[in-house]
Amino acid sequence: MQFLTLALILACTLGTFFTDVGAAPAALKFLPEGLSLIALAYILLAGSRQRFQLVAPRYWLAFGALALVVLCGVLINRPGPGTLIGGMRFYLRAMPFFFLPAVCEFSETQLRSQLRLLLGIALVQLPVSVYQRYQVMAHGHWSGDPVTGTLLISSVMSIFLIAATCIAAALMLRGRLSKTAFLALFLLFAVPTTINETKSTVLLLPLGLLTTLLIGSPRGRRLRFSISALALLALFAALYVPVYDYFASANNPYPYTVESFFSDRRAVVRYVDQGTDLGSRREAGRWDALVVPLQTFASDPVHLMFGVGVGNGSASSLGIGYTGEYNGLFGRYTIETSAAAFIVEIGVLGLALVLWLYWLILRDSLSVATHDRTIVGAVALGWLGVTLVMAVATFYKSLHYFESLSYLFWYFSGLVAAQSVRLGLQQRSAPISAVTPRLSPRADRTAARAQP
Repeated sequence: MQFLTLALILACTLGTFFTDVGAAPAALKFLPEGLSLIALAYILLAGSRQRFQLVAPRYWLAFGALALVVLCGVLINRPGPGTLIGGMRFYLRAMPFFFLPAVCEFSETQLRSQLRLLLGIALVQLPVSVYQRYQVMAHGHWSGDPVTGTLLISSVMSIFLIAATCIAAALMLRGRLSKTAFLALFLLFAVPTTINETKSTVLLLPLGLLTTLLIGSPRGRRLRFSISALALLALFAALYVPVYDYFASANNPYPYTVESFFSDRRAVVRYVDQGTDLGSRREAGRWDALVVPLQTFASDPVHLMFGVGVGNGSASSLGIGYTGEYNGLFGRYTIETSAAAFIVEIGVLGLALVLWLYWLILRDSLSVATHDRTIVGAVALGWLGVTLVMAVATFYKSLHYFESLSYLFWYFSGLVAAQSVRLGLQQRSAPISAVTPRLSPRADRTAARAQP
């Protein structure tokens, strides 16, 4: 399974990029789905023998409830087979890799190899994004949107690198990475998120990094680590602000600075709220994407709870036959954020269950980070920050459409969740001698002589 996992990491972070630039056949973009089918077959065989003992009942309950909500939405709306297949592709394709660590235990050496591969991919984003920024300026353009690295969307690349920063911080806290190496990686990861002008970095990076550093720091040194974290963020701001301002002004017919954007309340409101309604043709903002579907379903409790059906509110890259019936009505909202897509297609119940899954992953991450000193414990510490970032970003970007985020998030979440159960089983099965202080050899001999 190690080869399968490494192939997945490469496929979901580089596959579509190579197909888009013409360096690989178009079919390569479907490789992650093919790997999911192989993983699913292995999970069913191995899991049936192991009785899925490393999958906590709370996850069966959460996924079961989510499956029931999806089924109700399908029965109520009866989307076409093509629409259902297209929708299920995005909702379910990454799920086998959540269960894979529960039936296949990876060694520390194997996990190190996976993290090294991800480190290499994260570092590749720097030269690729610099080249893309150069191409944008060479053609007299100004937007940072084409600066995507190998991850197709600029904001997705930023979230990926913020997650990499959280993991690097956790490894540093656990003594698996030197402070100098962490600082170097922090700067290397920060540059692509700066030159692509992703405004969300200003919120998401402090959220993930501060969470990881504050929870992972020793109790007696948290103040020191807090000051260090703030100094690190100040260093990032010193890099981010002037670079962002330069690119946002160069060749831009409407130049602005990041300071002027965030200090202008009207600009921020206009960025998230375009004031659209269901019949408007203007581009929707993030706030519109949430509010308009809720307002539309307010008088229809059934659709409010269960949505219009999986895939029934979205377009599909597979063709018109897979596009949802409600795409013309809600498509420009579902493409904005995952939260909006969930409200439209699986209802507020579905969104609530997804948020519950985030909460369960957060709990397990904290438990494993607290009690486990292996490499999984270090990953779990970083995963606290990553999960918070992903939960907030659910309301910012349509995360479930992007393999690079969805596959990796569910795989490492499954790794942490399985380790949480494993630690619980080890504690319950520990022998008495593991919890009862042993006598010294001399005391043992004295006790033996005292026996009749």
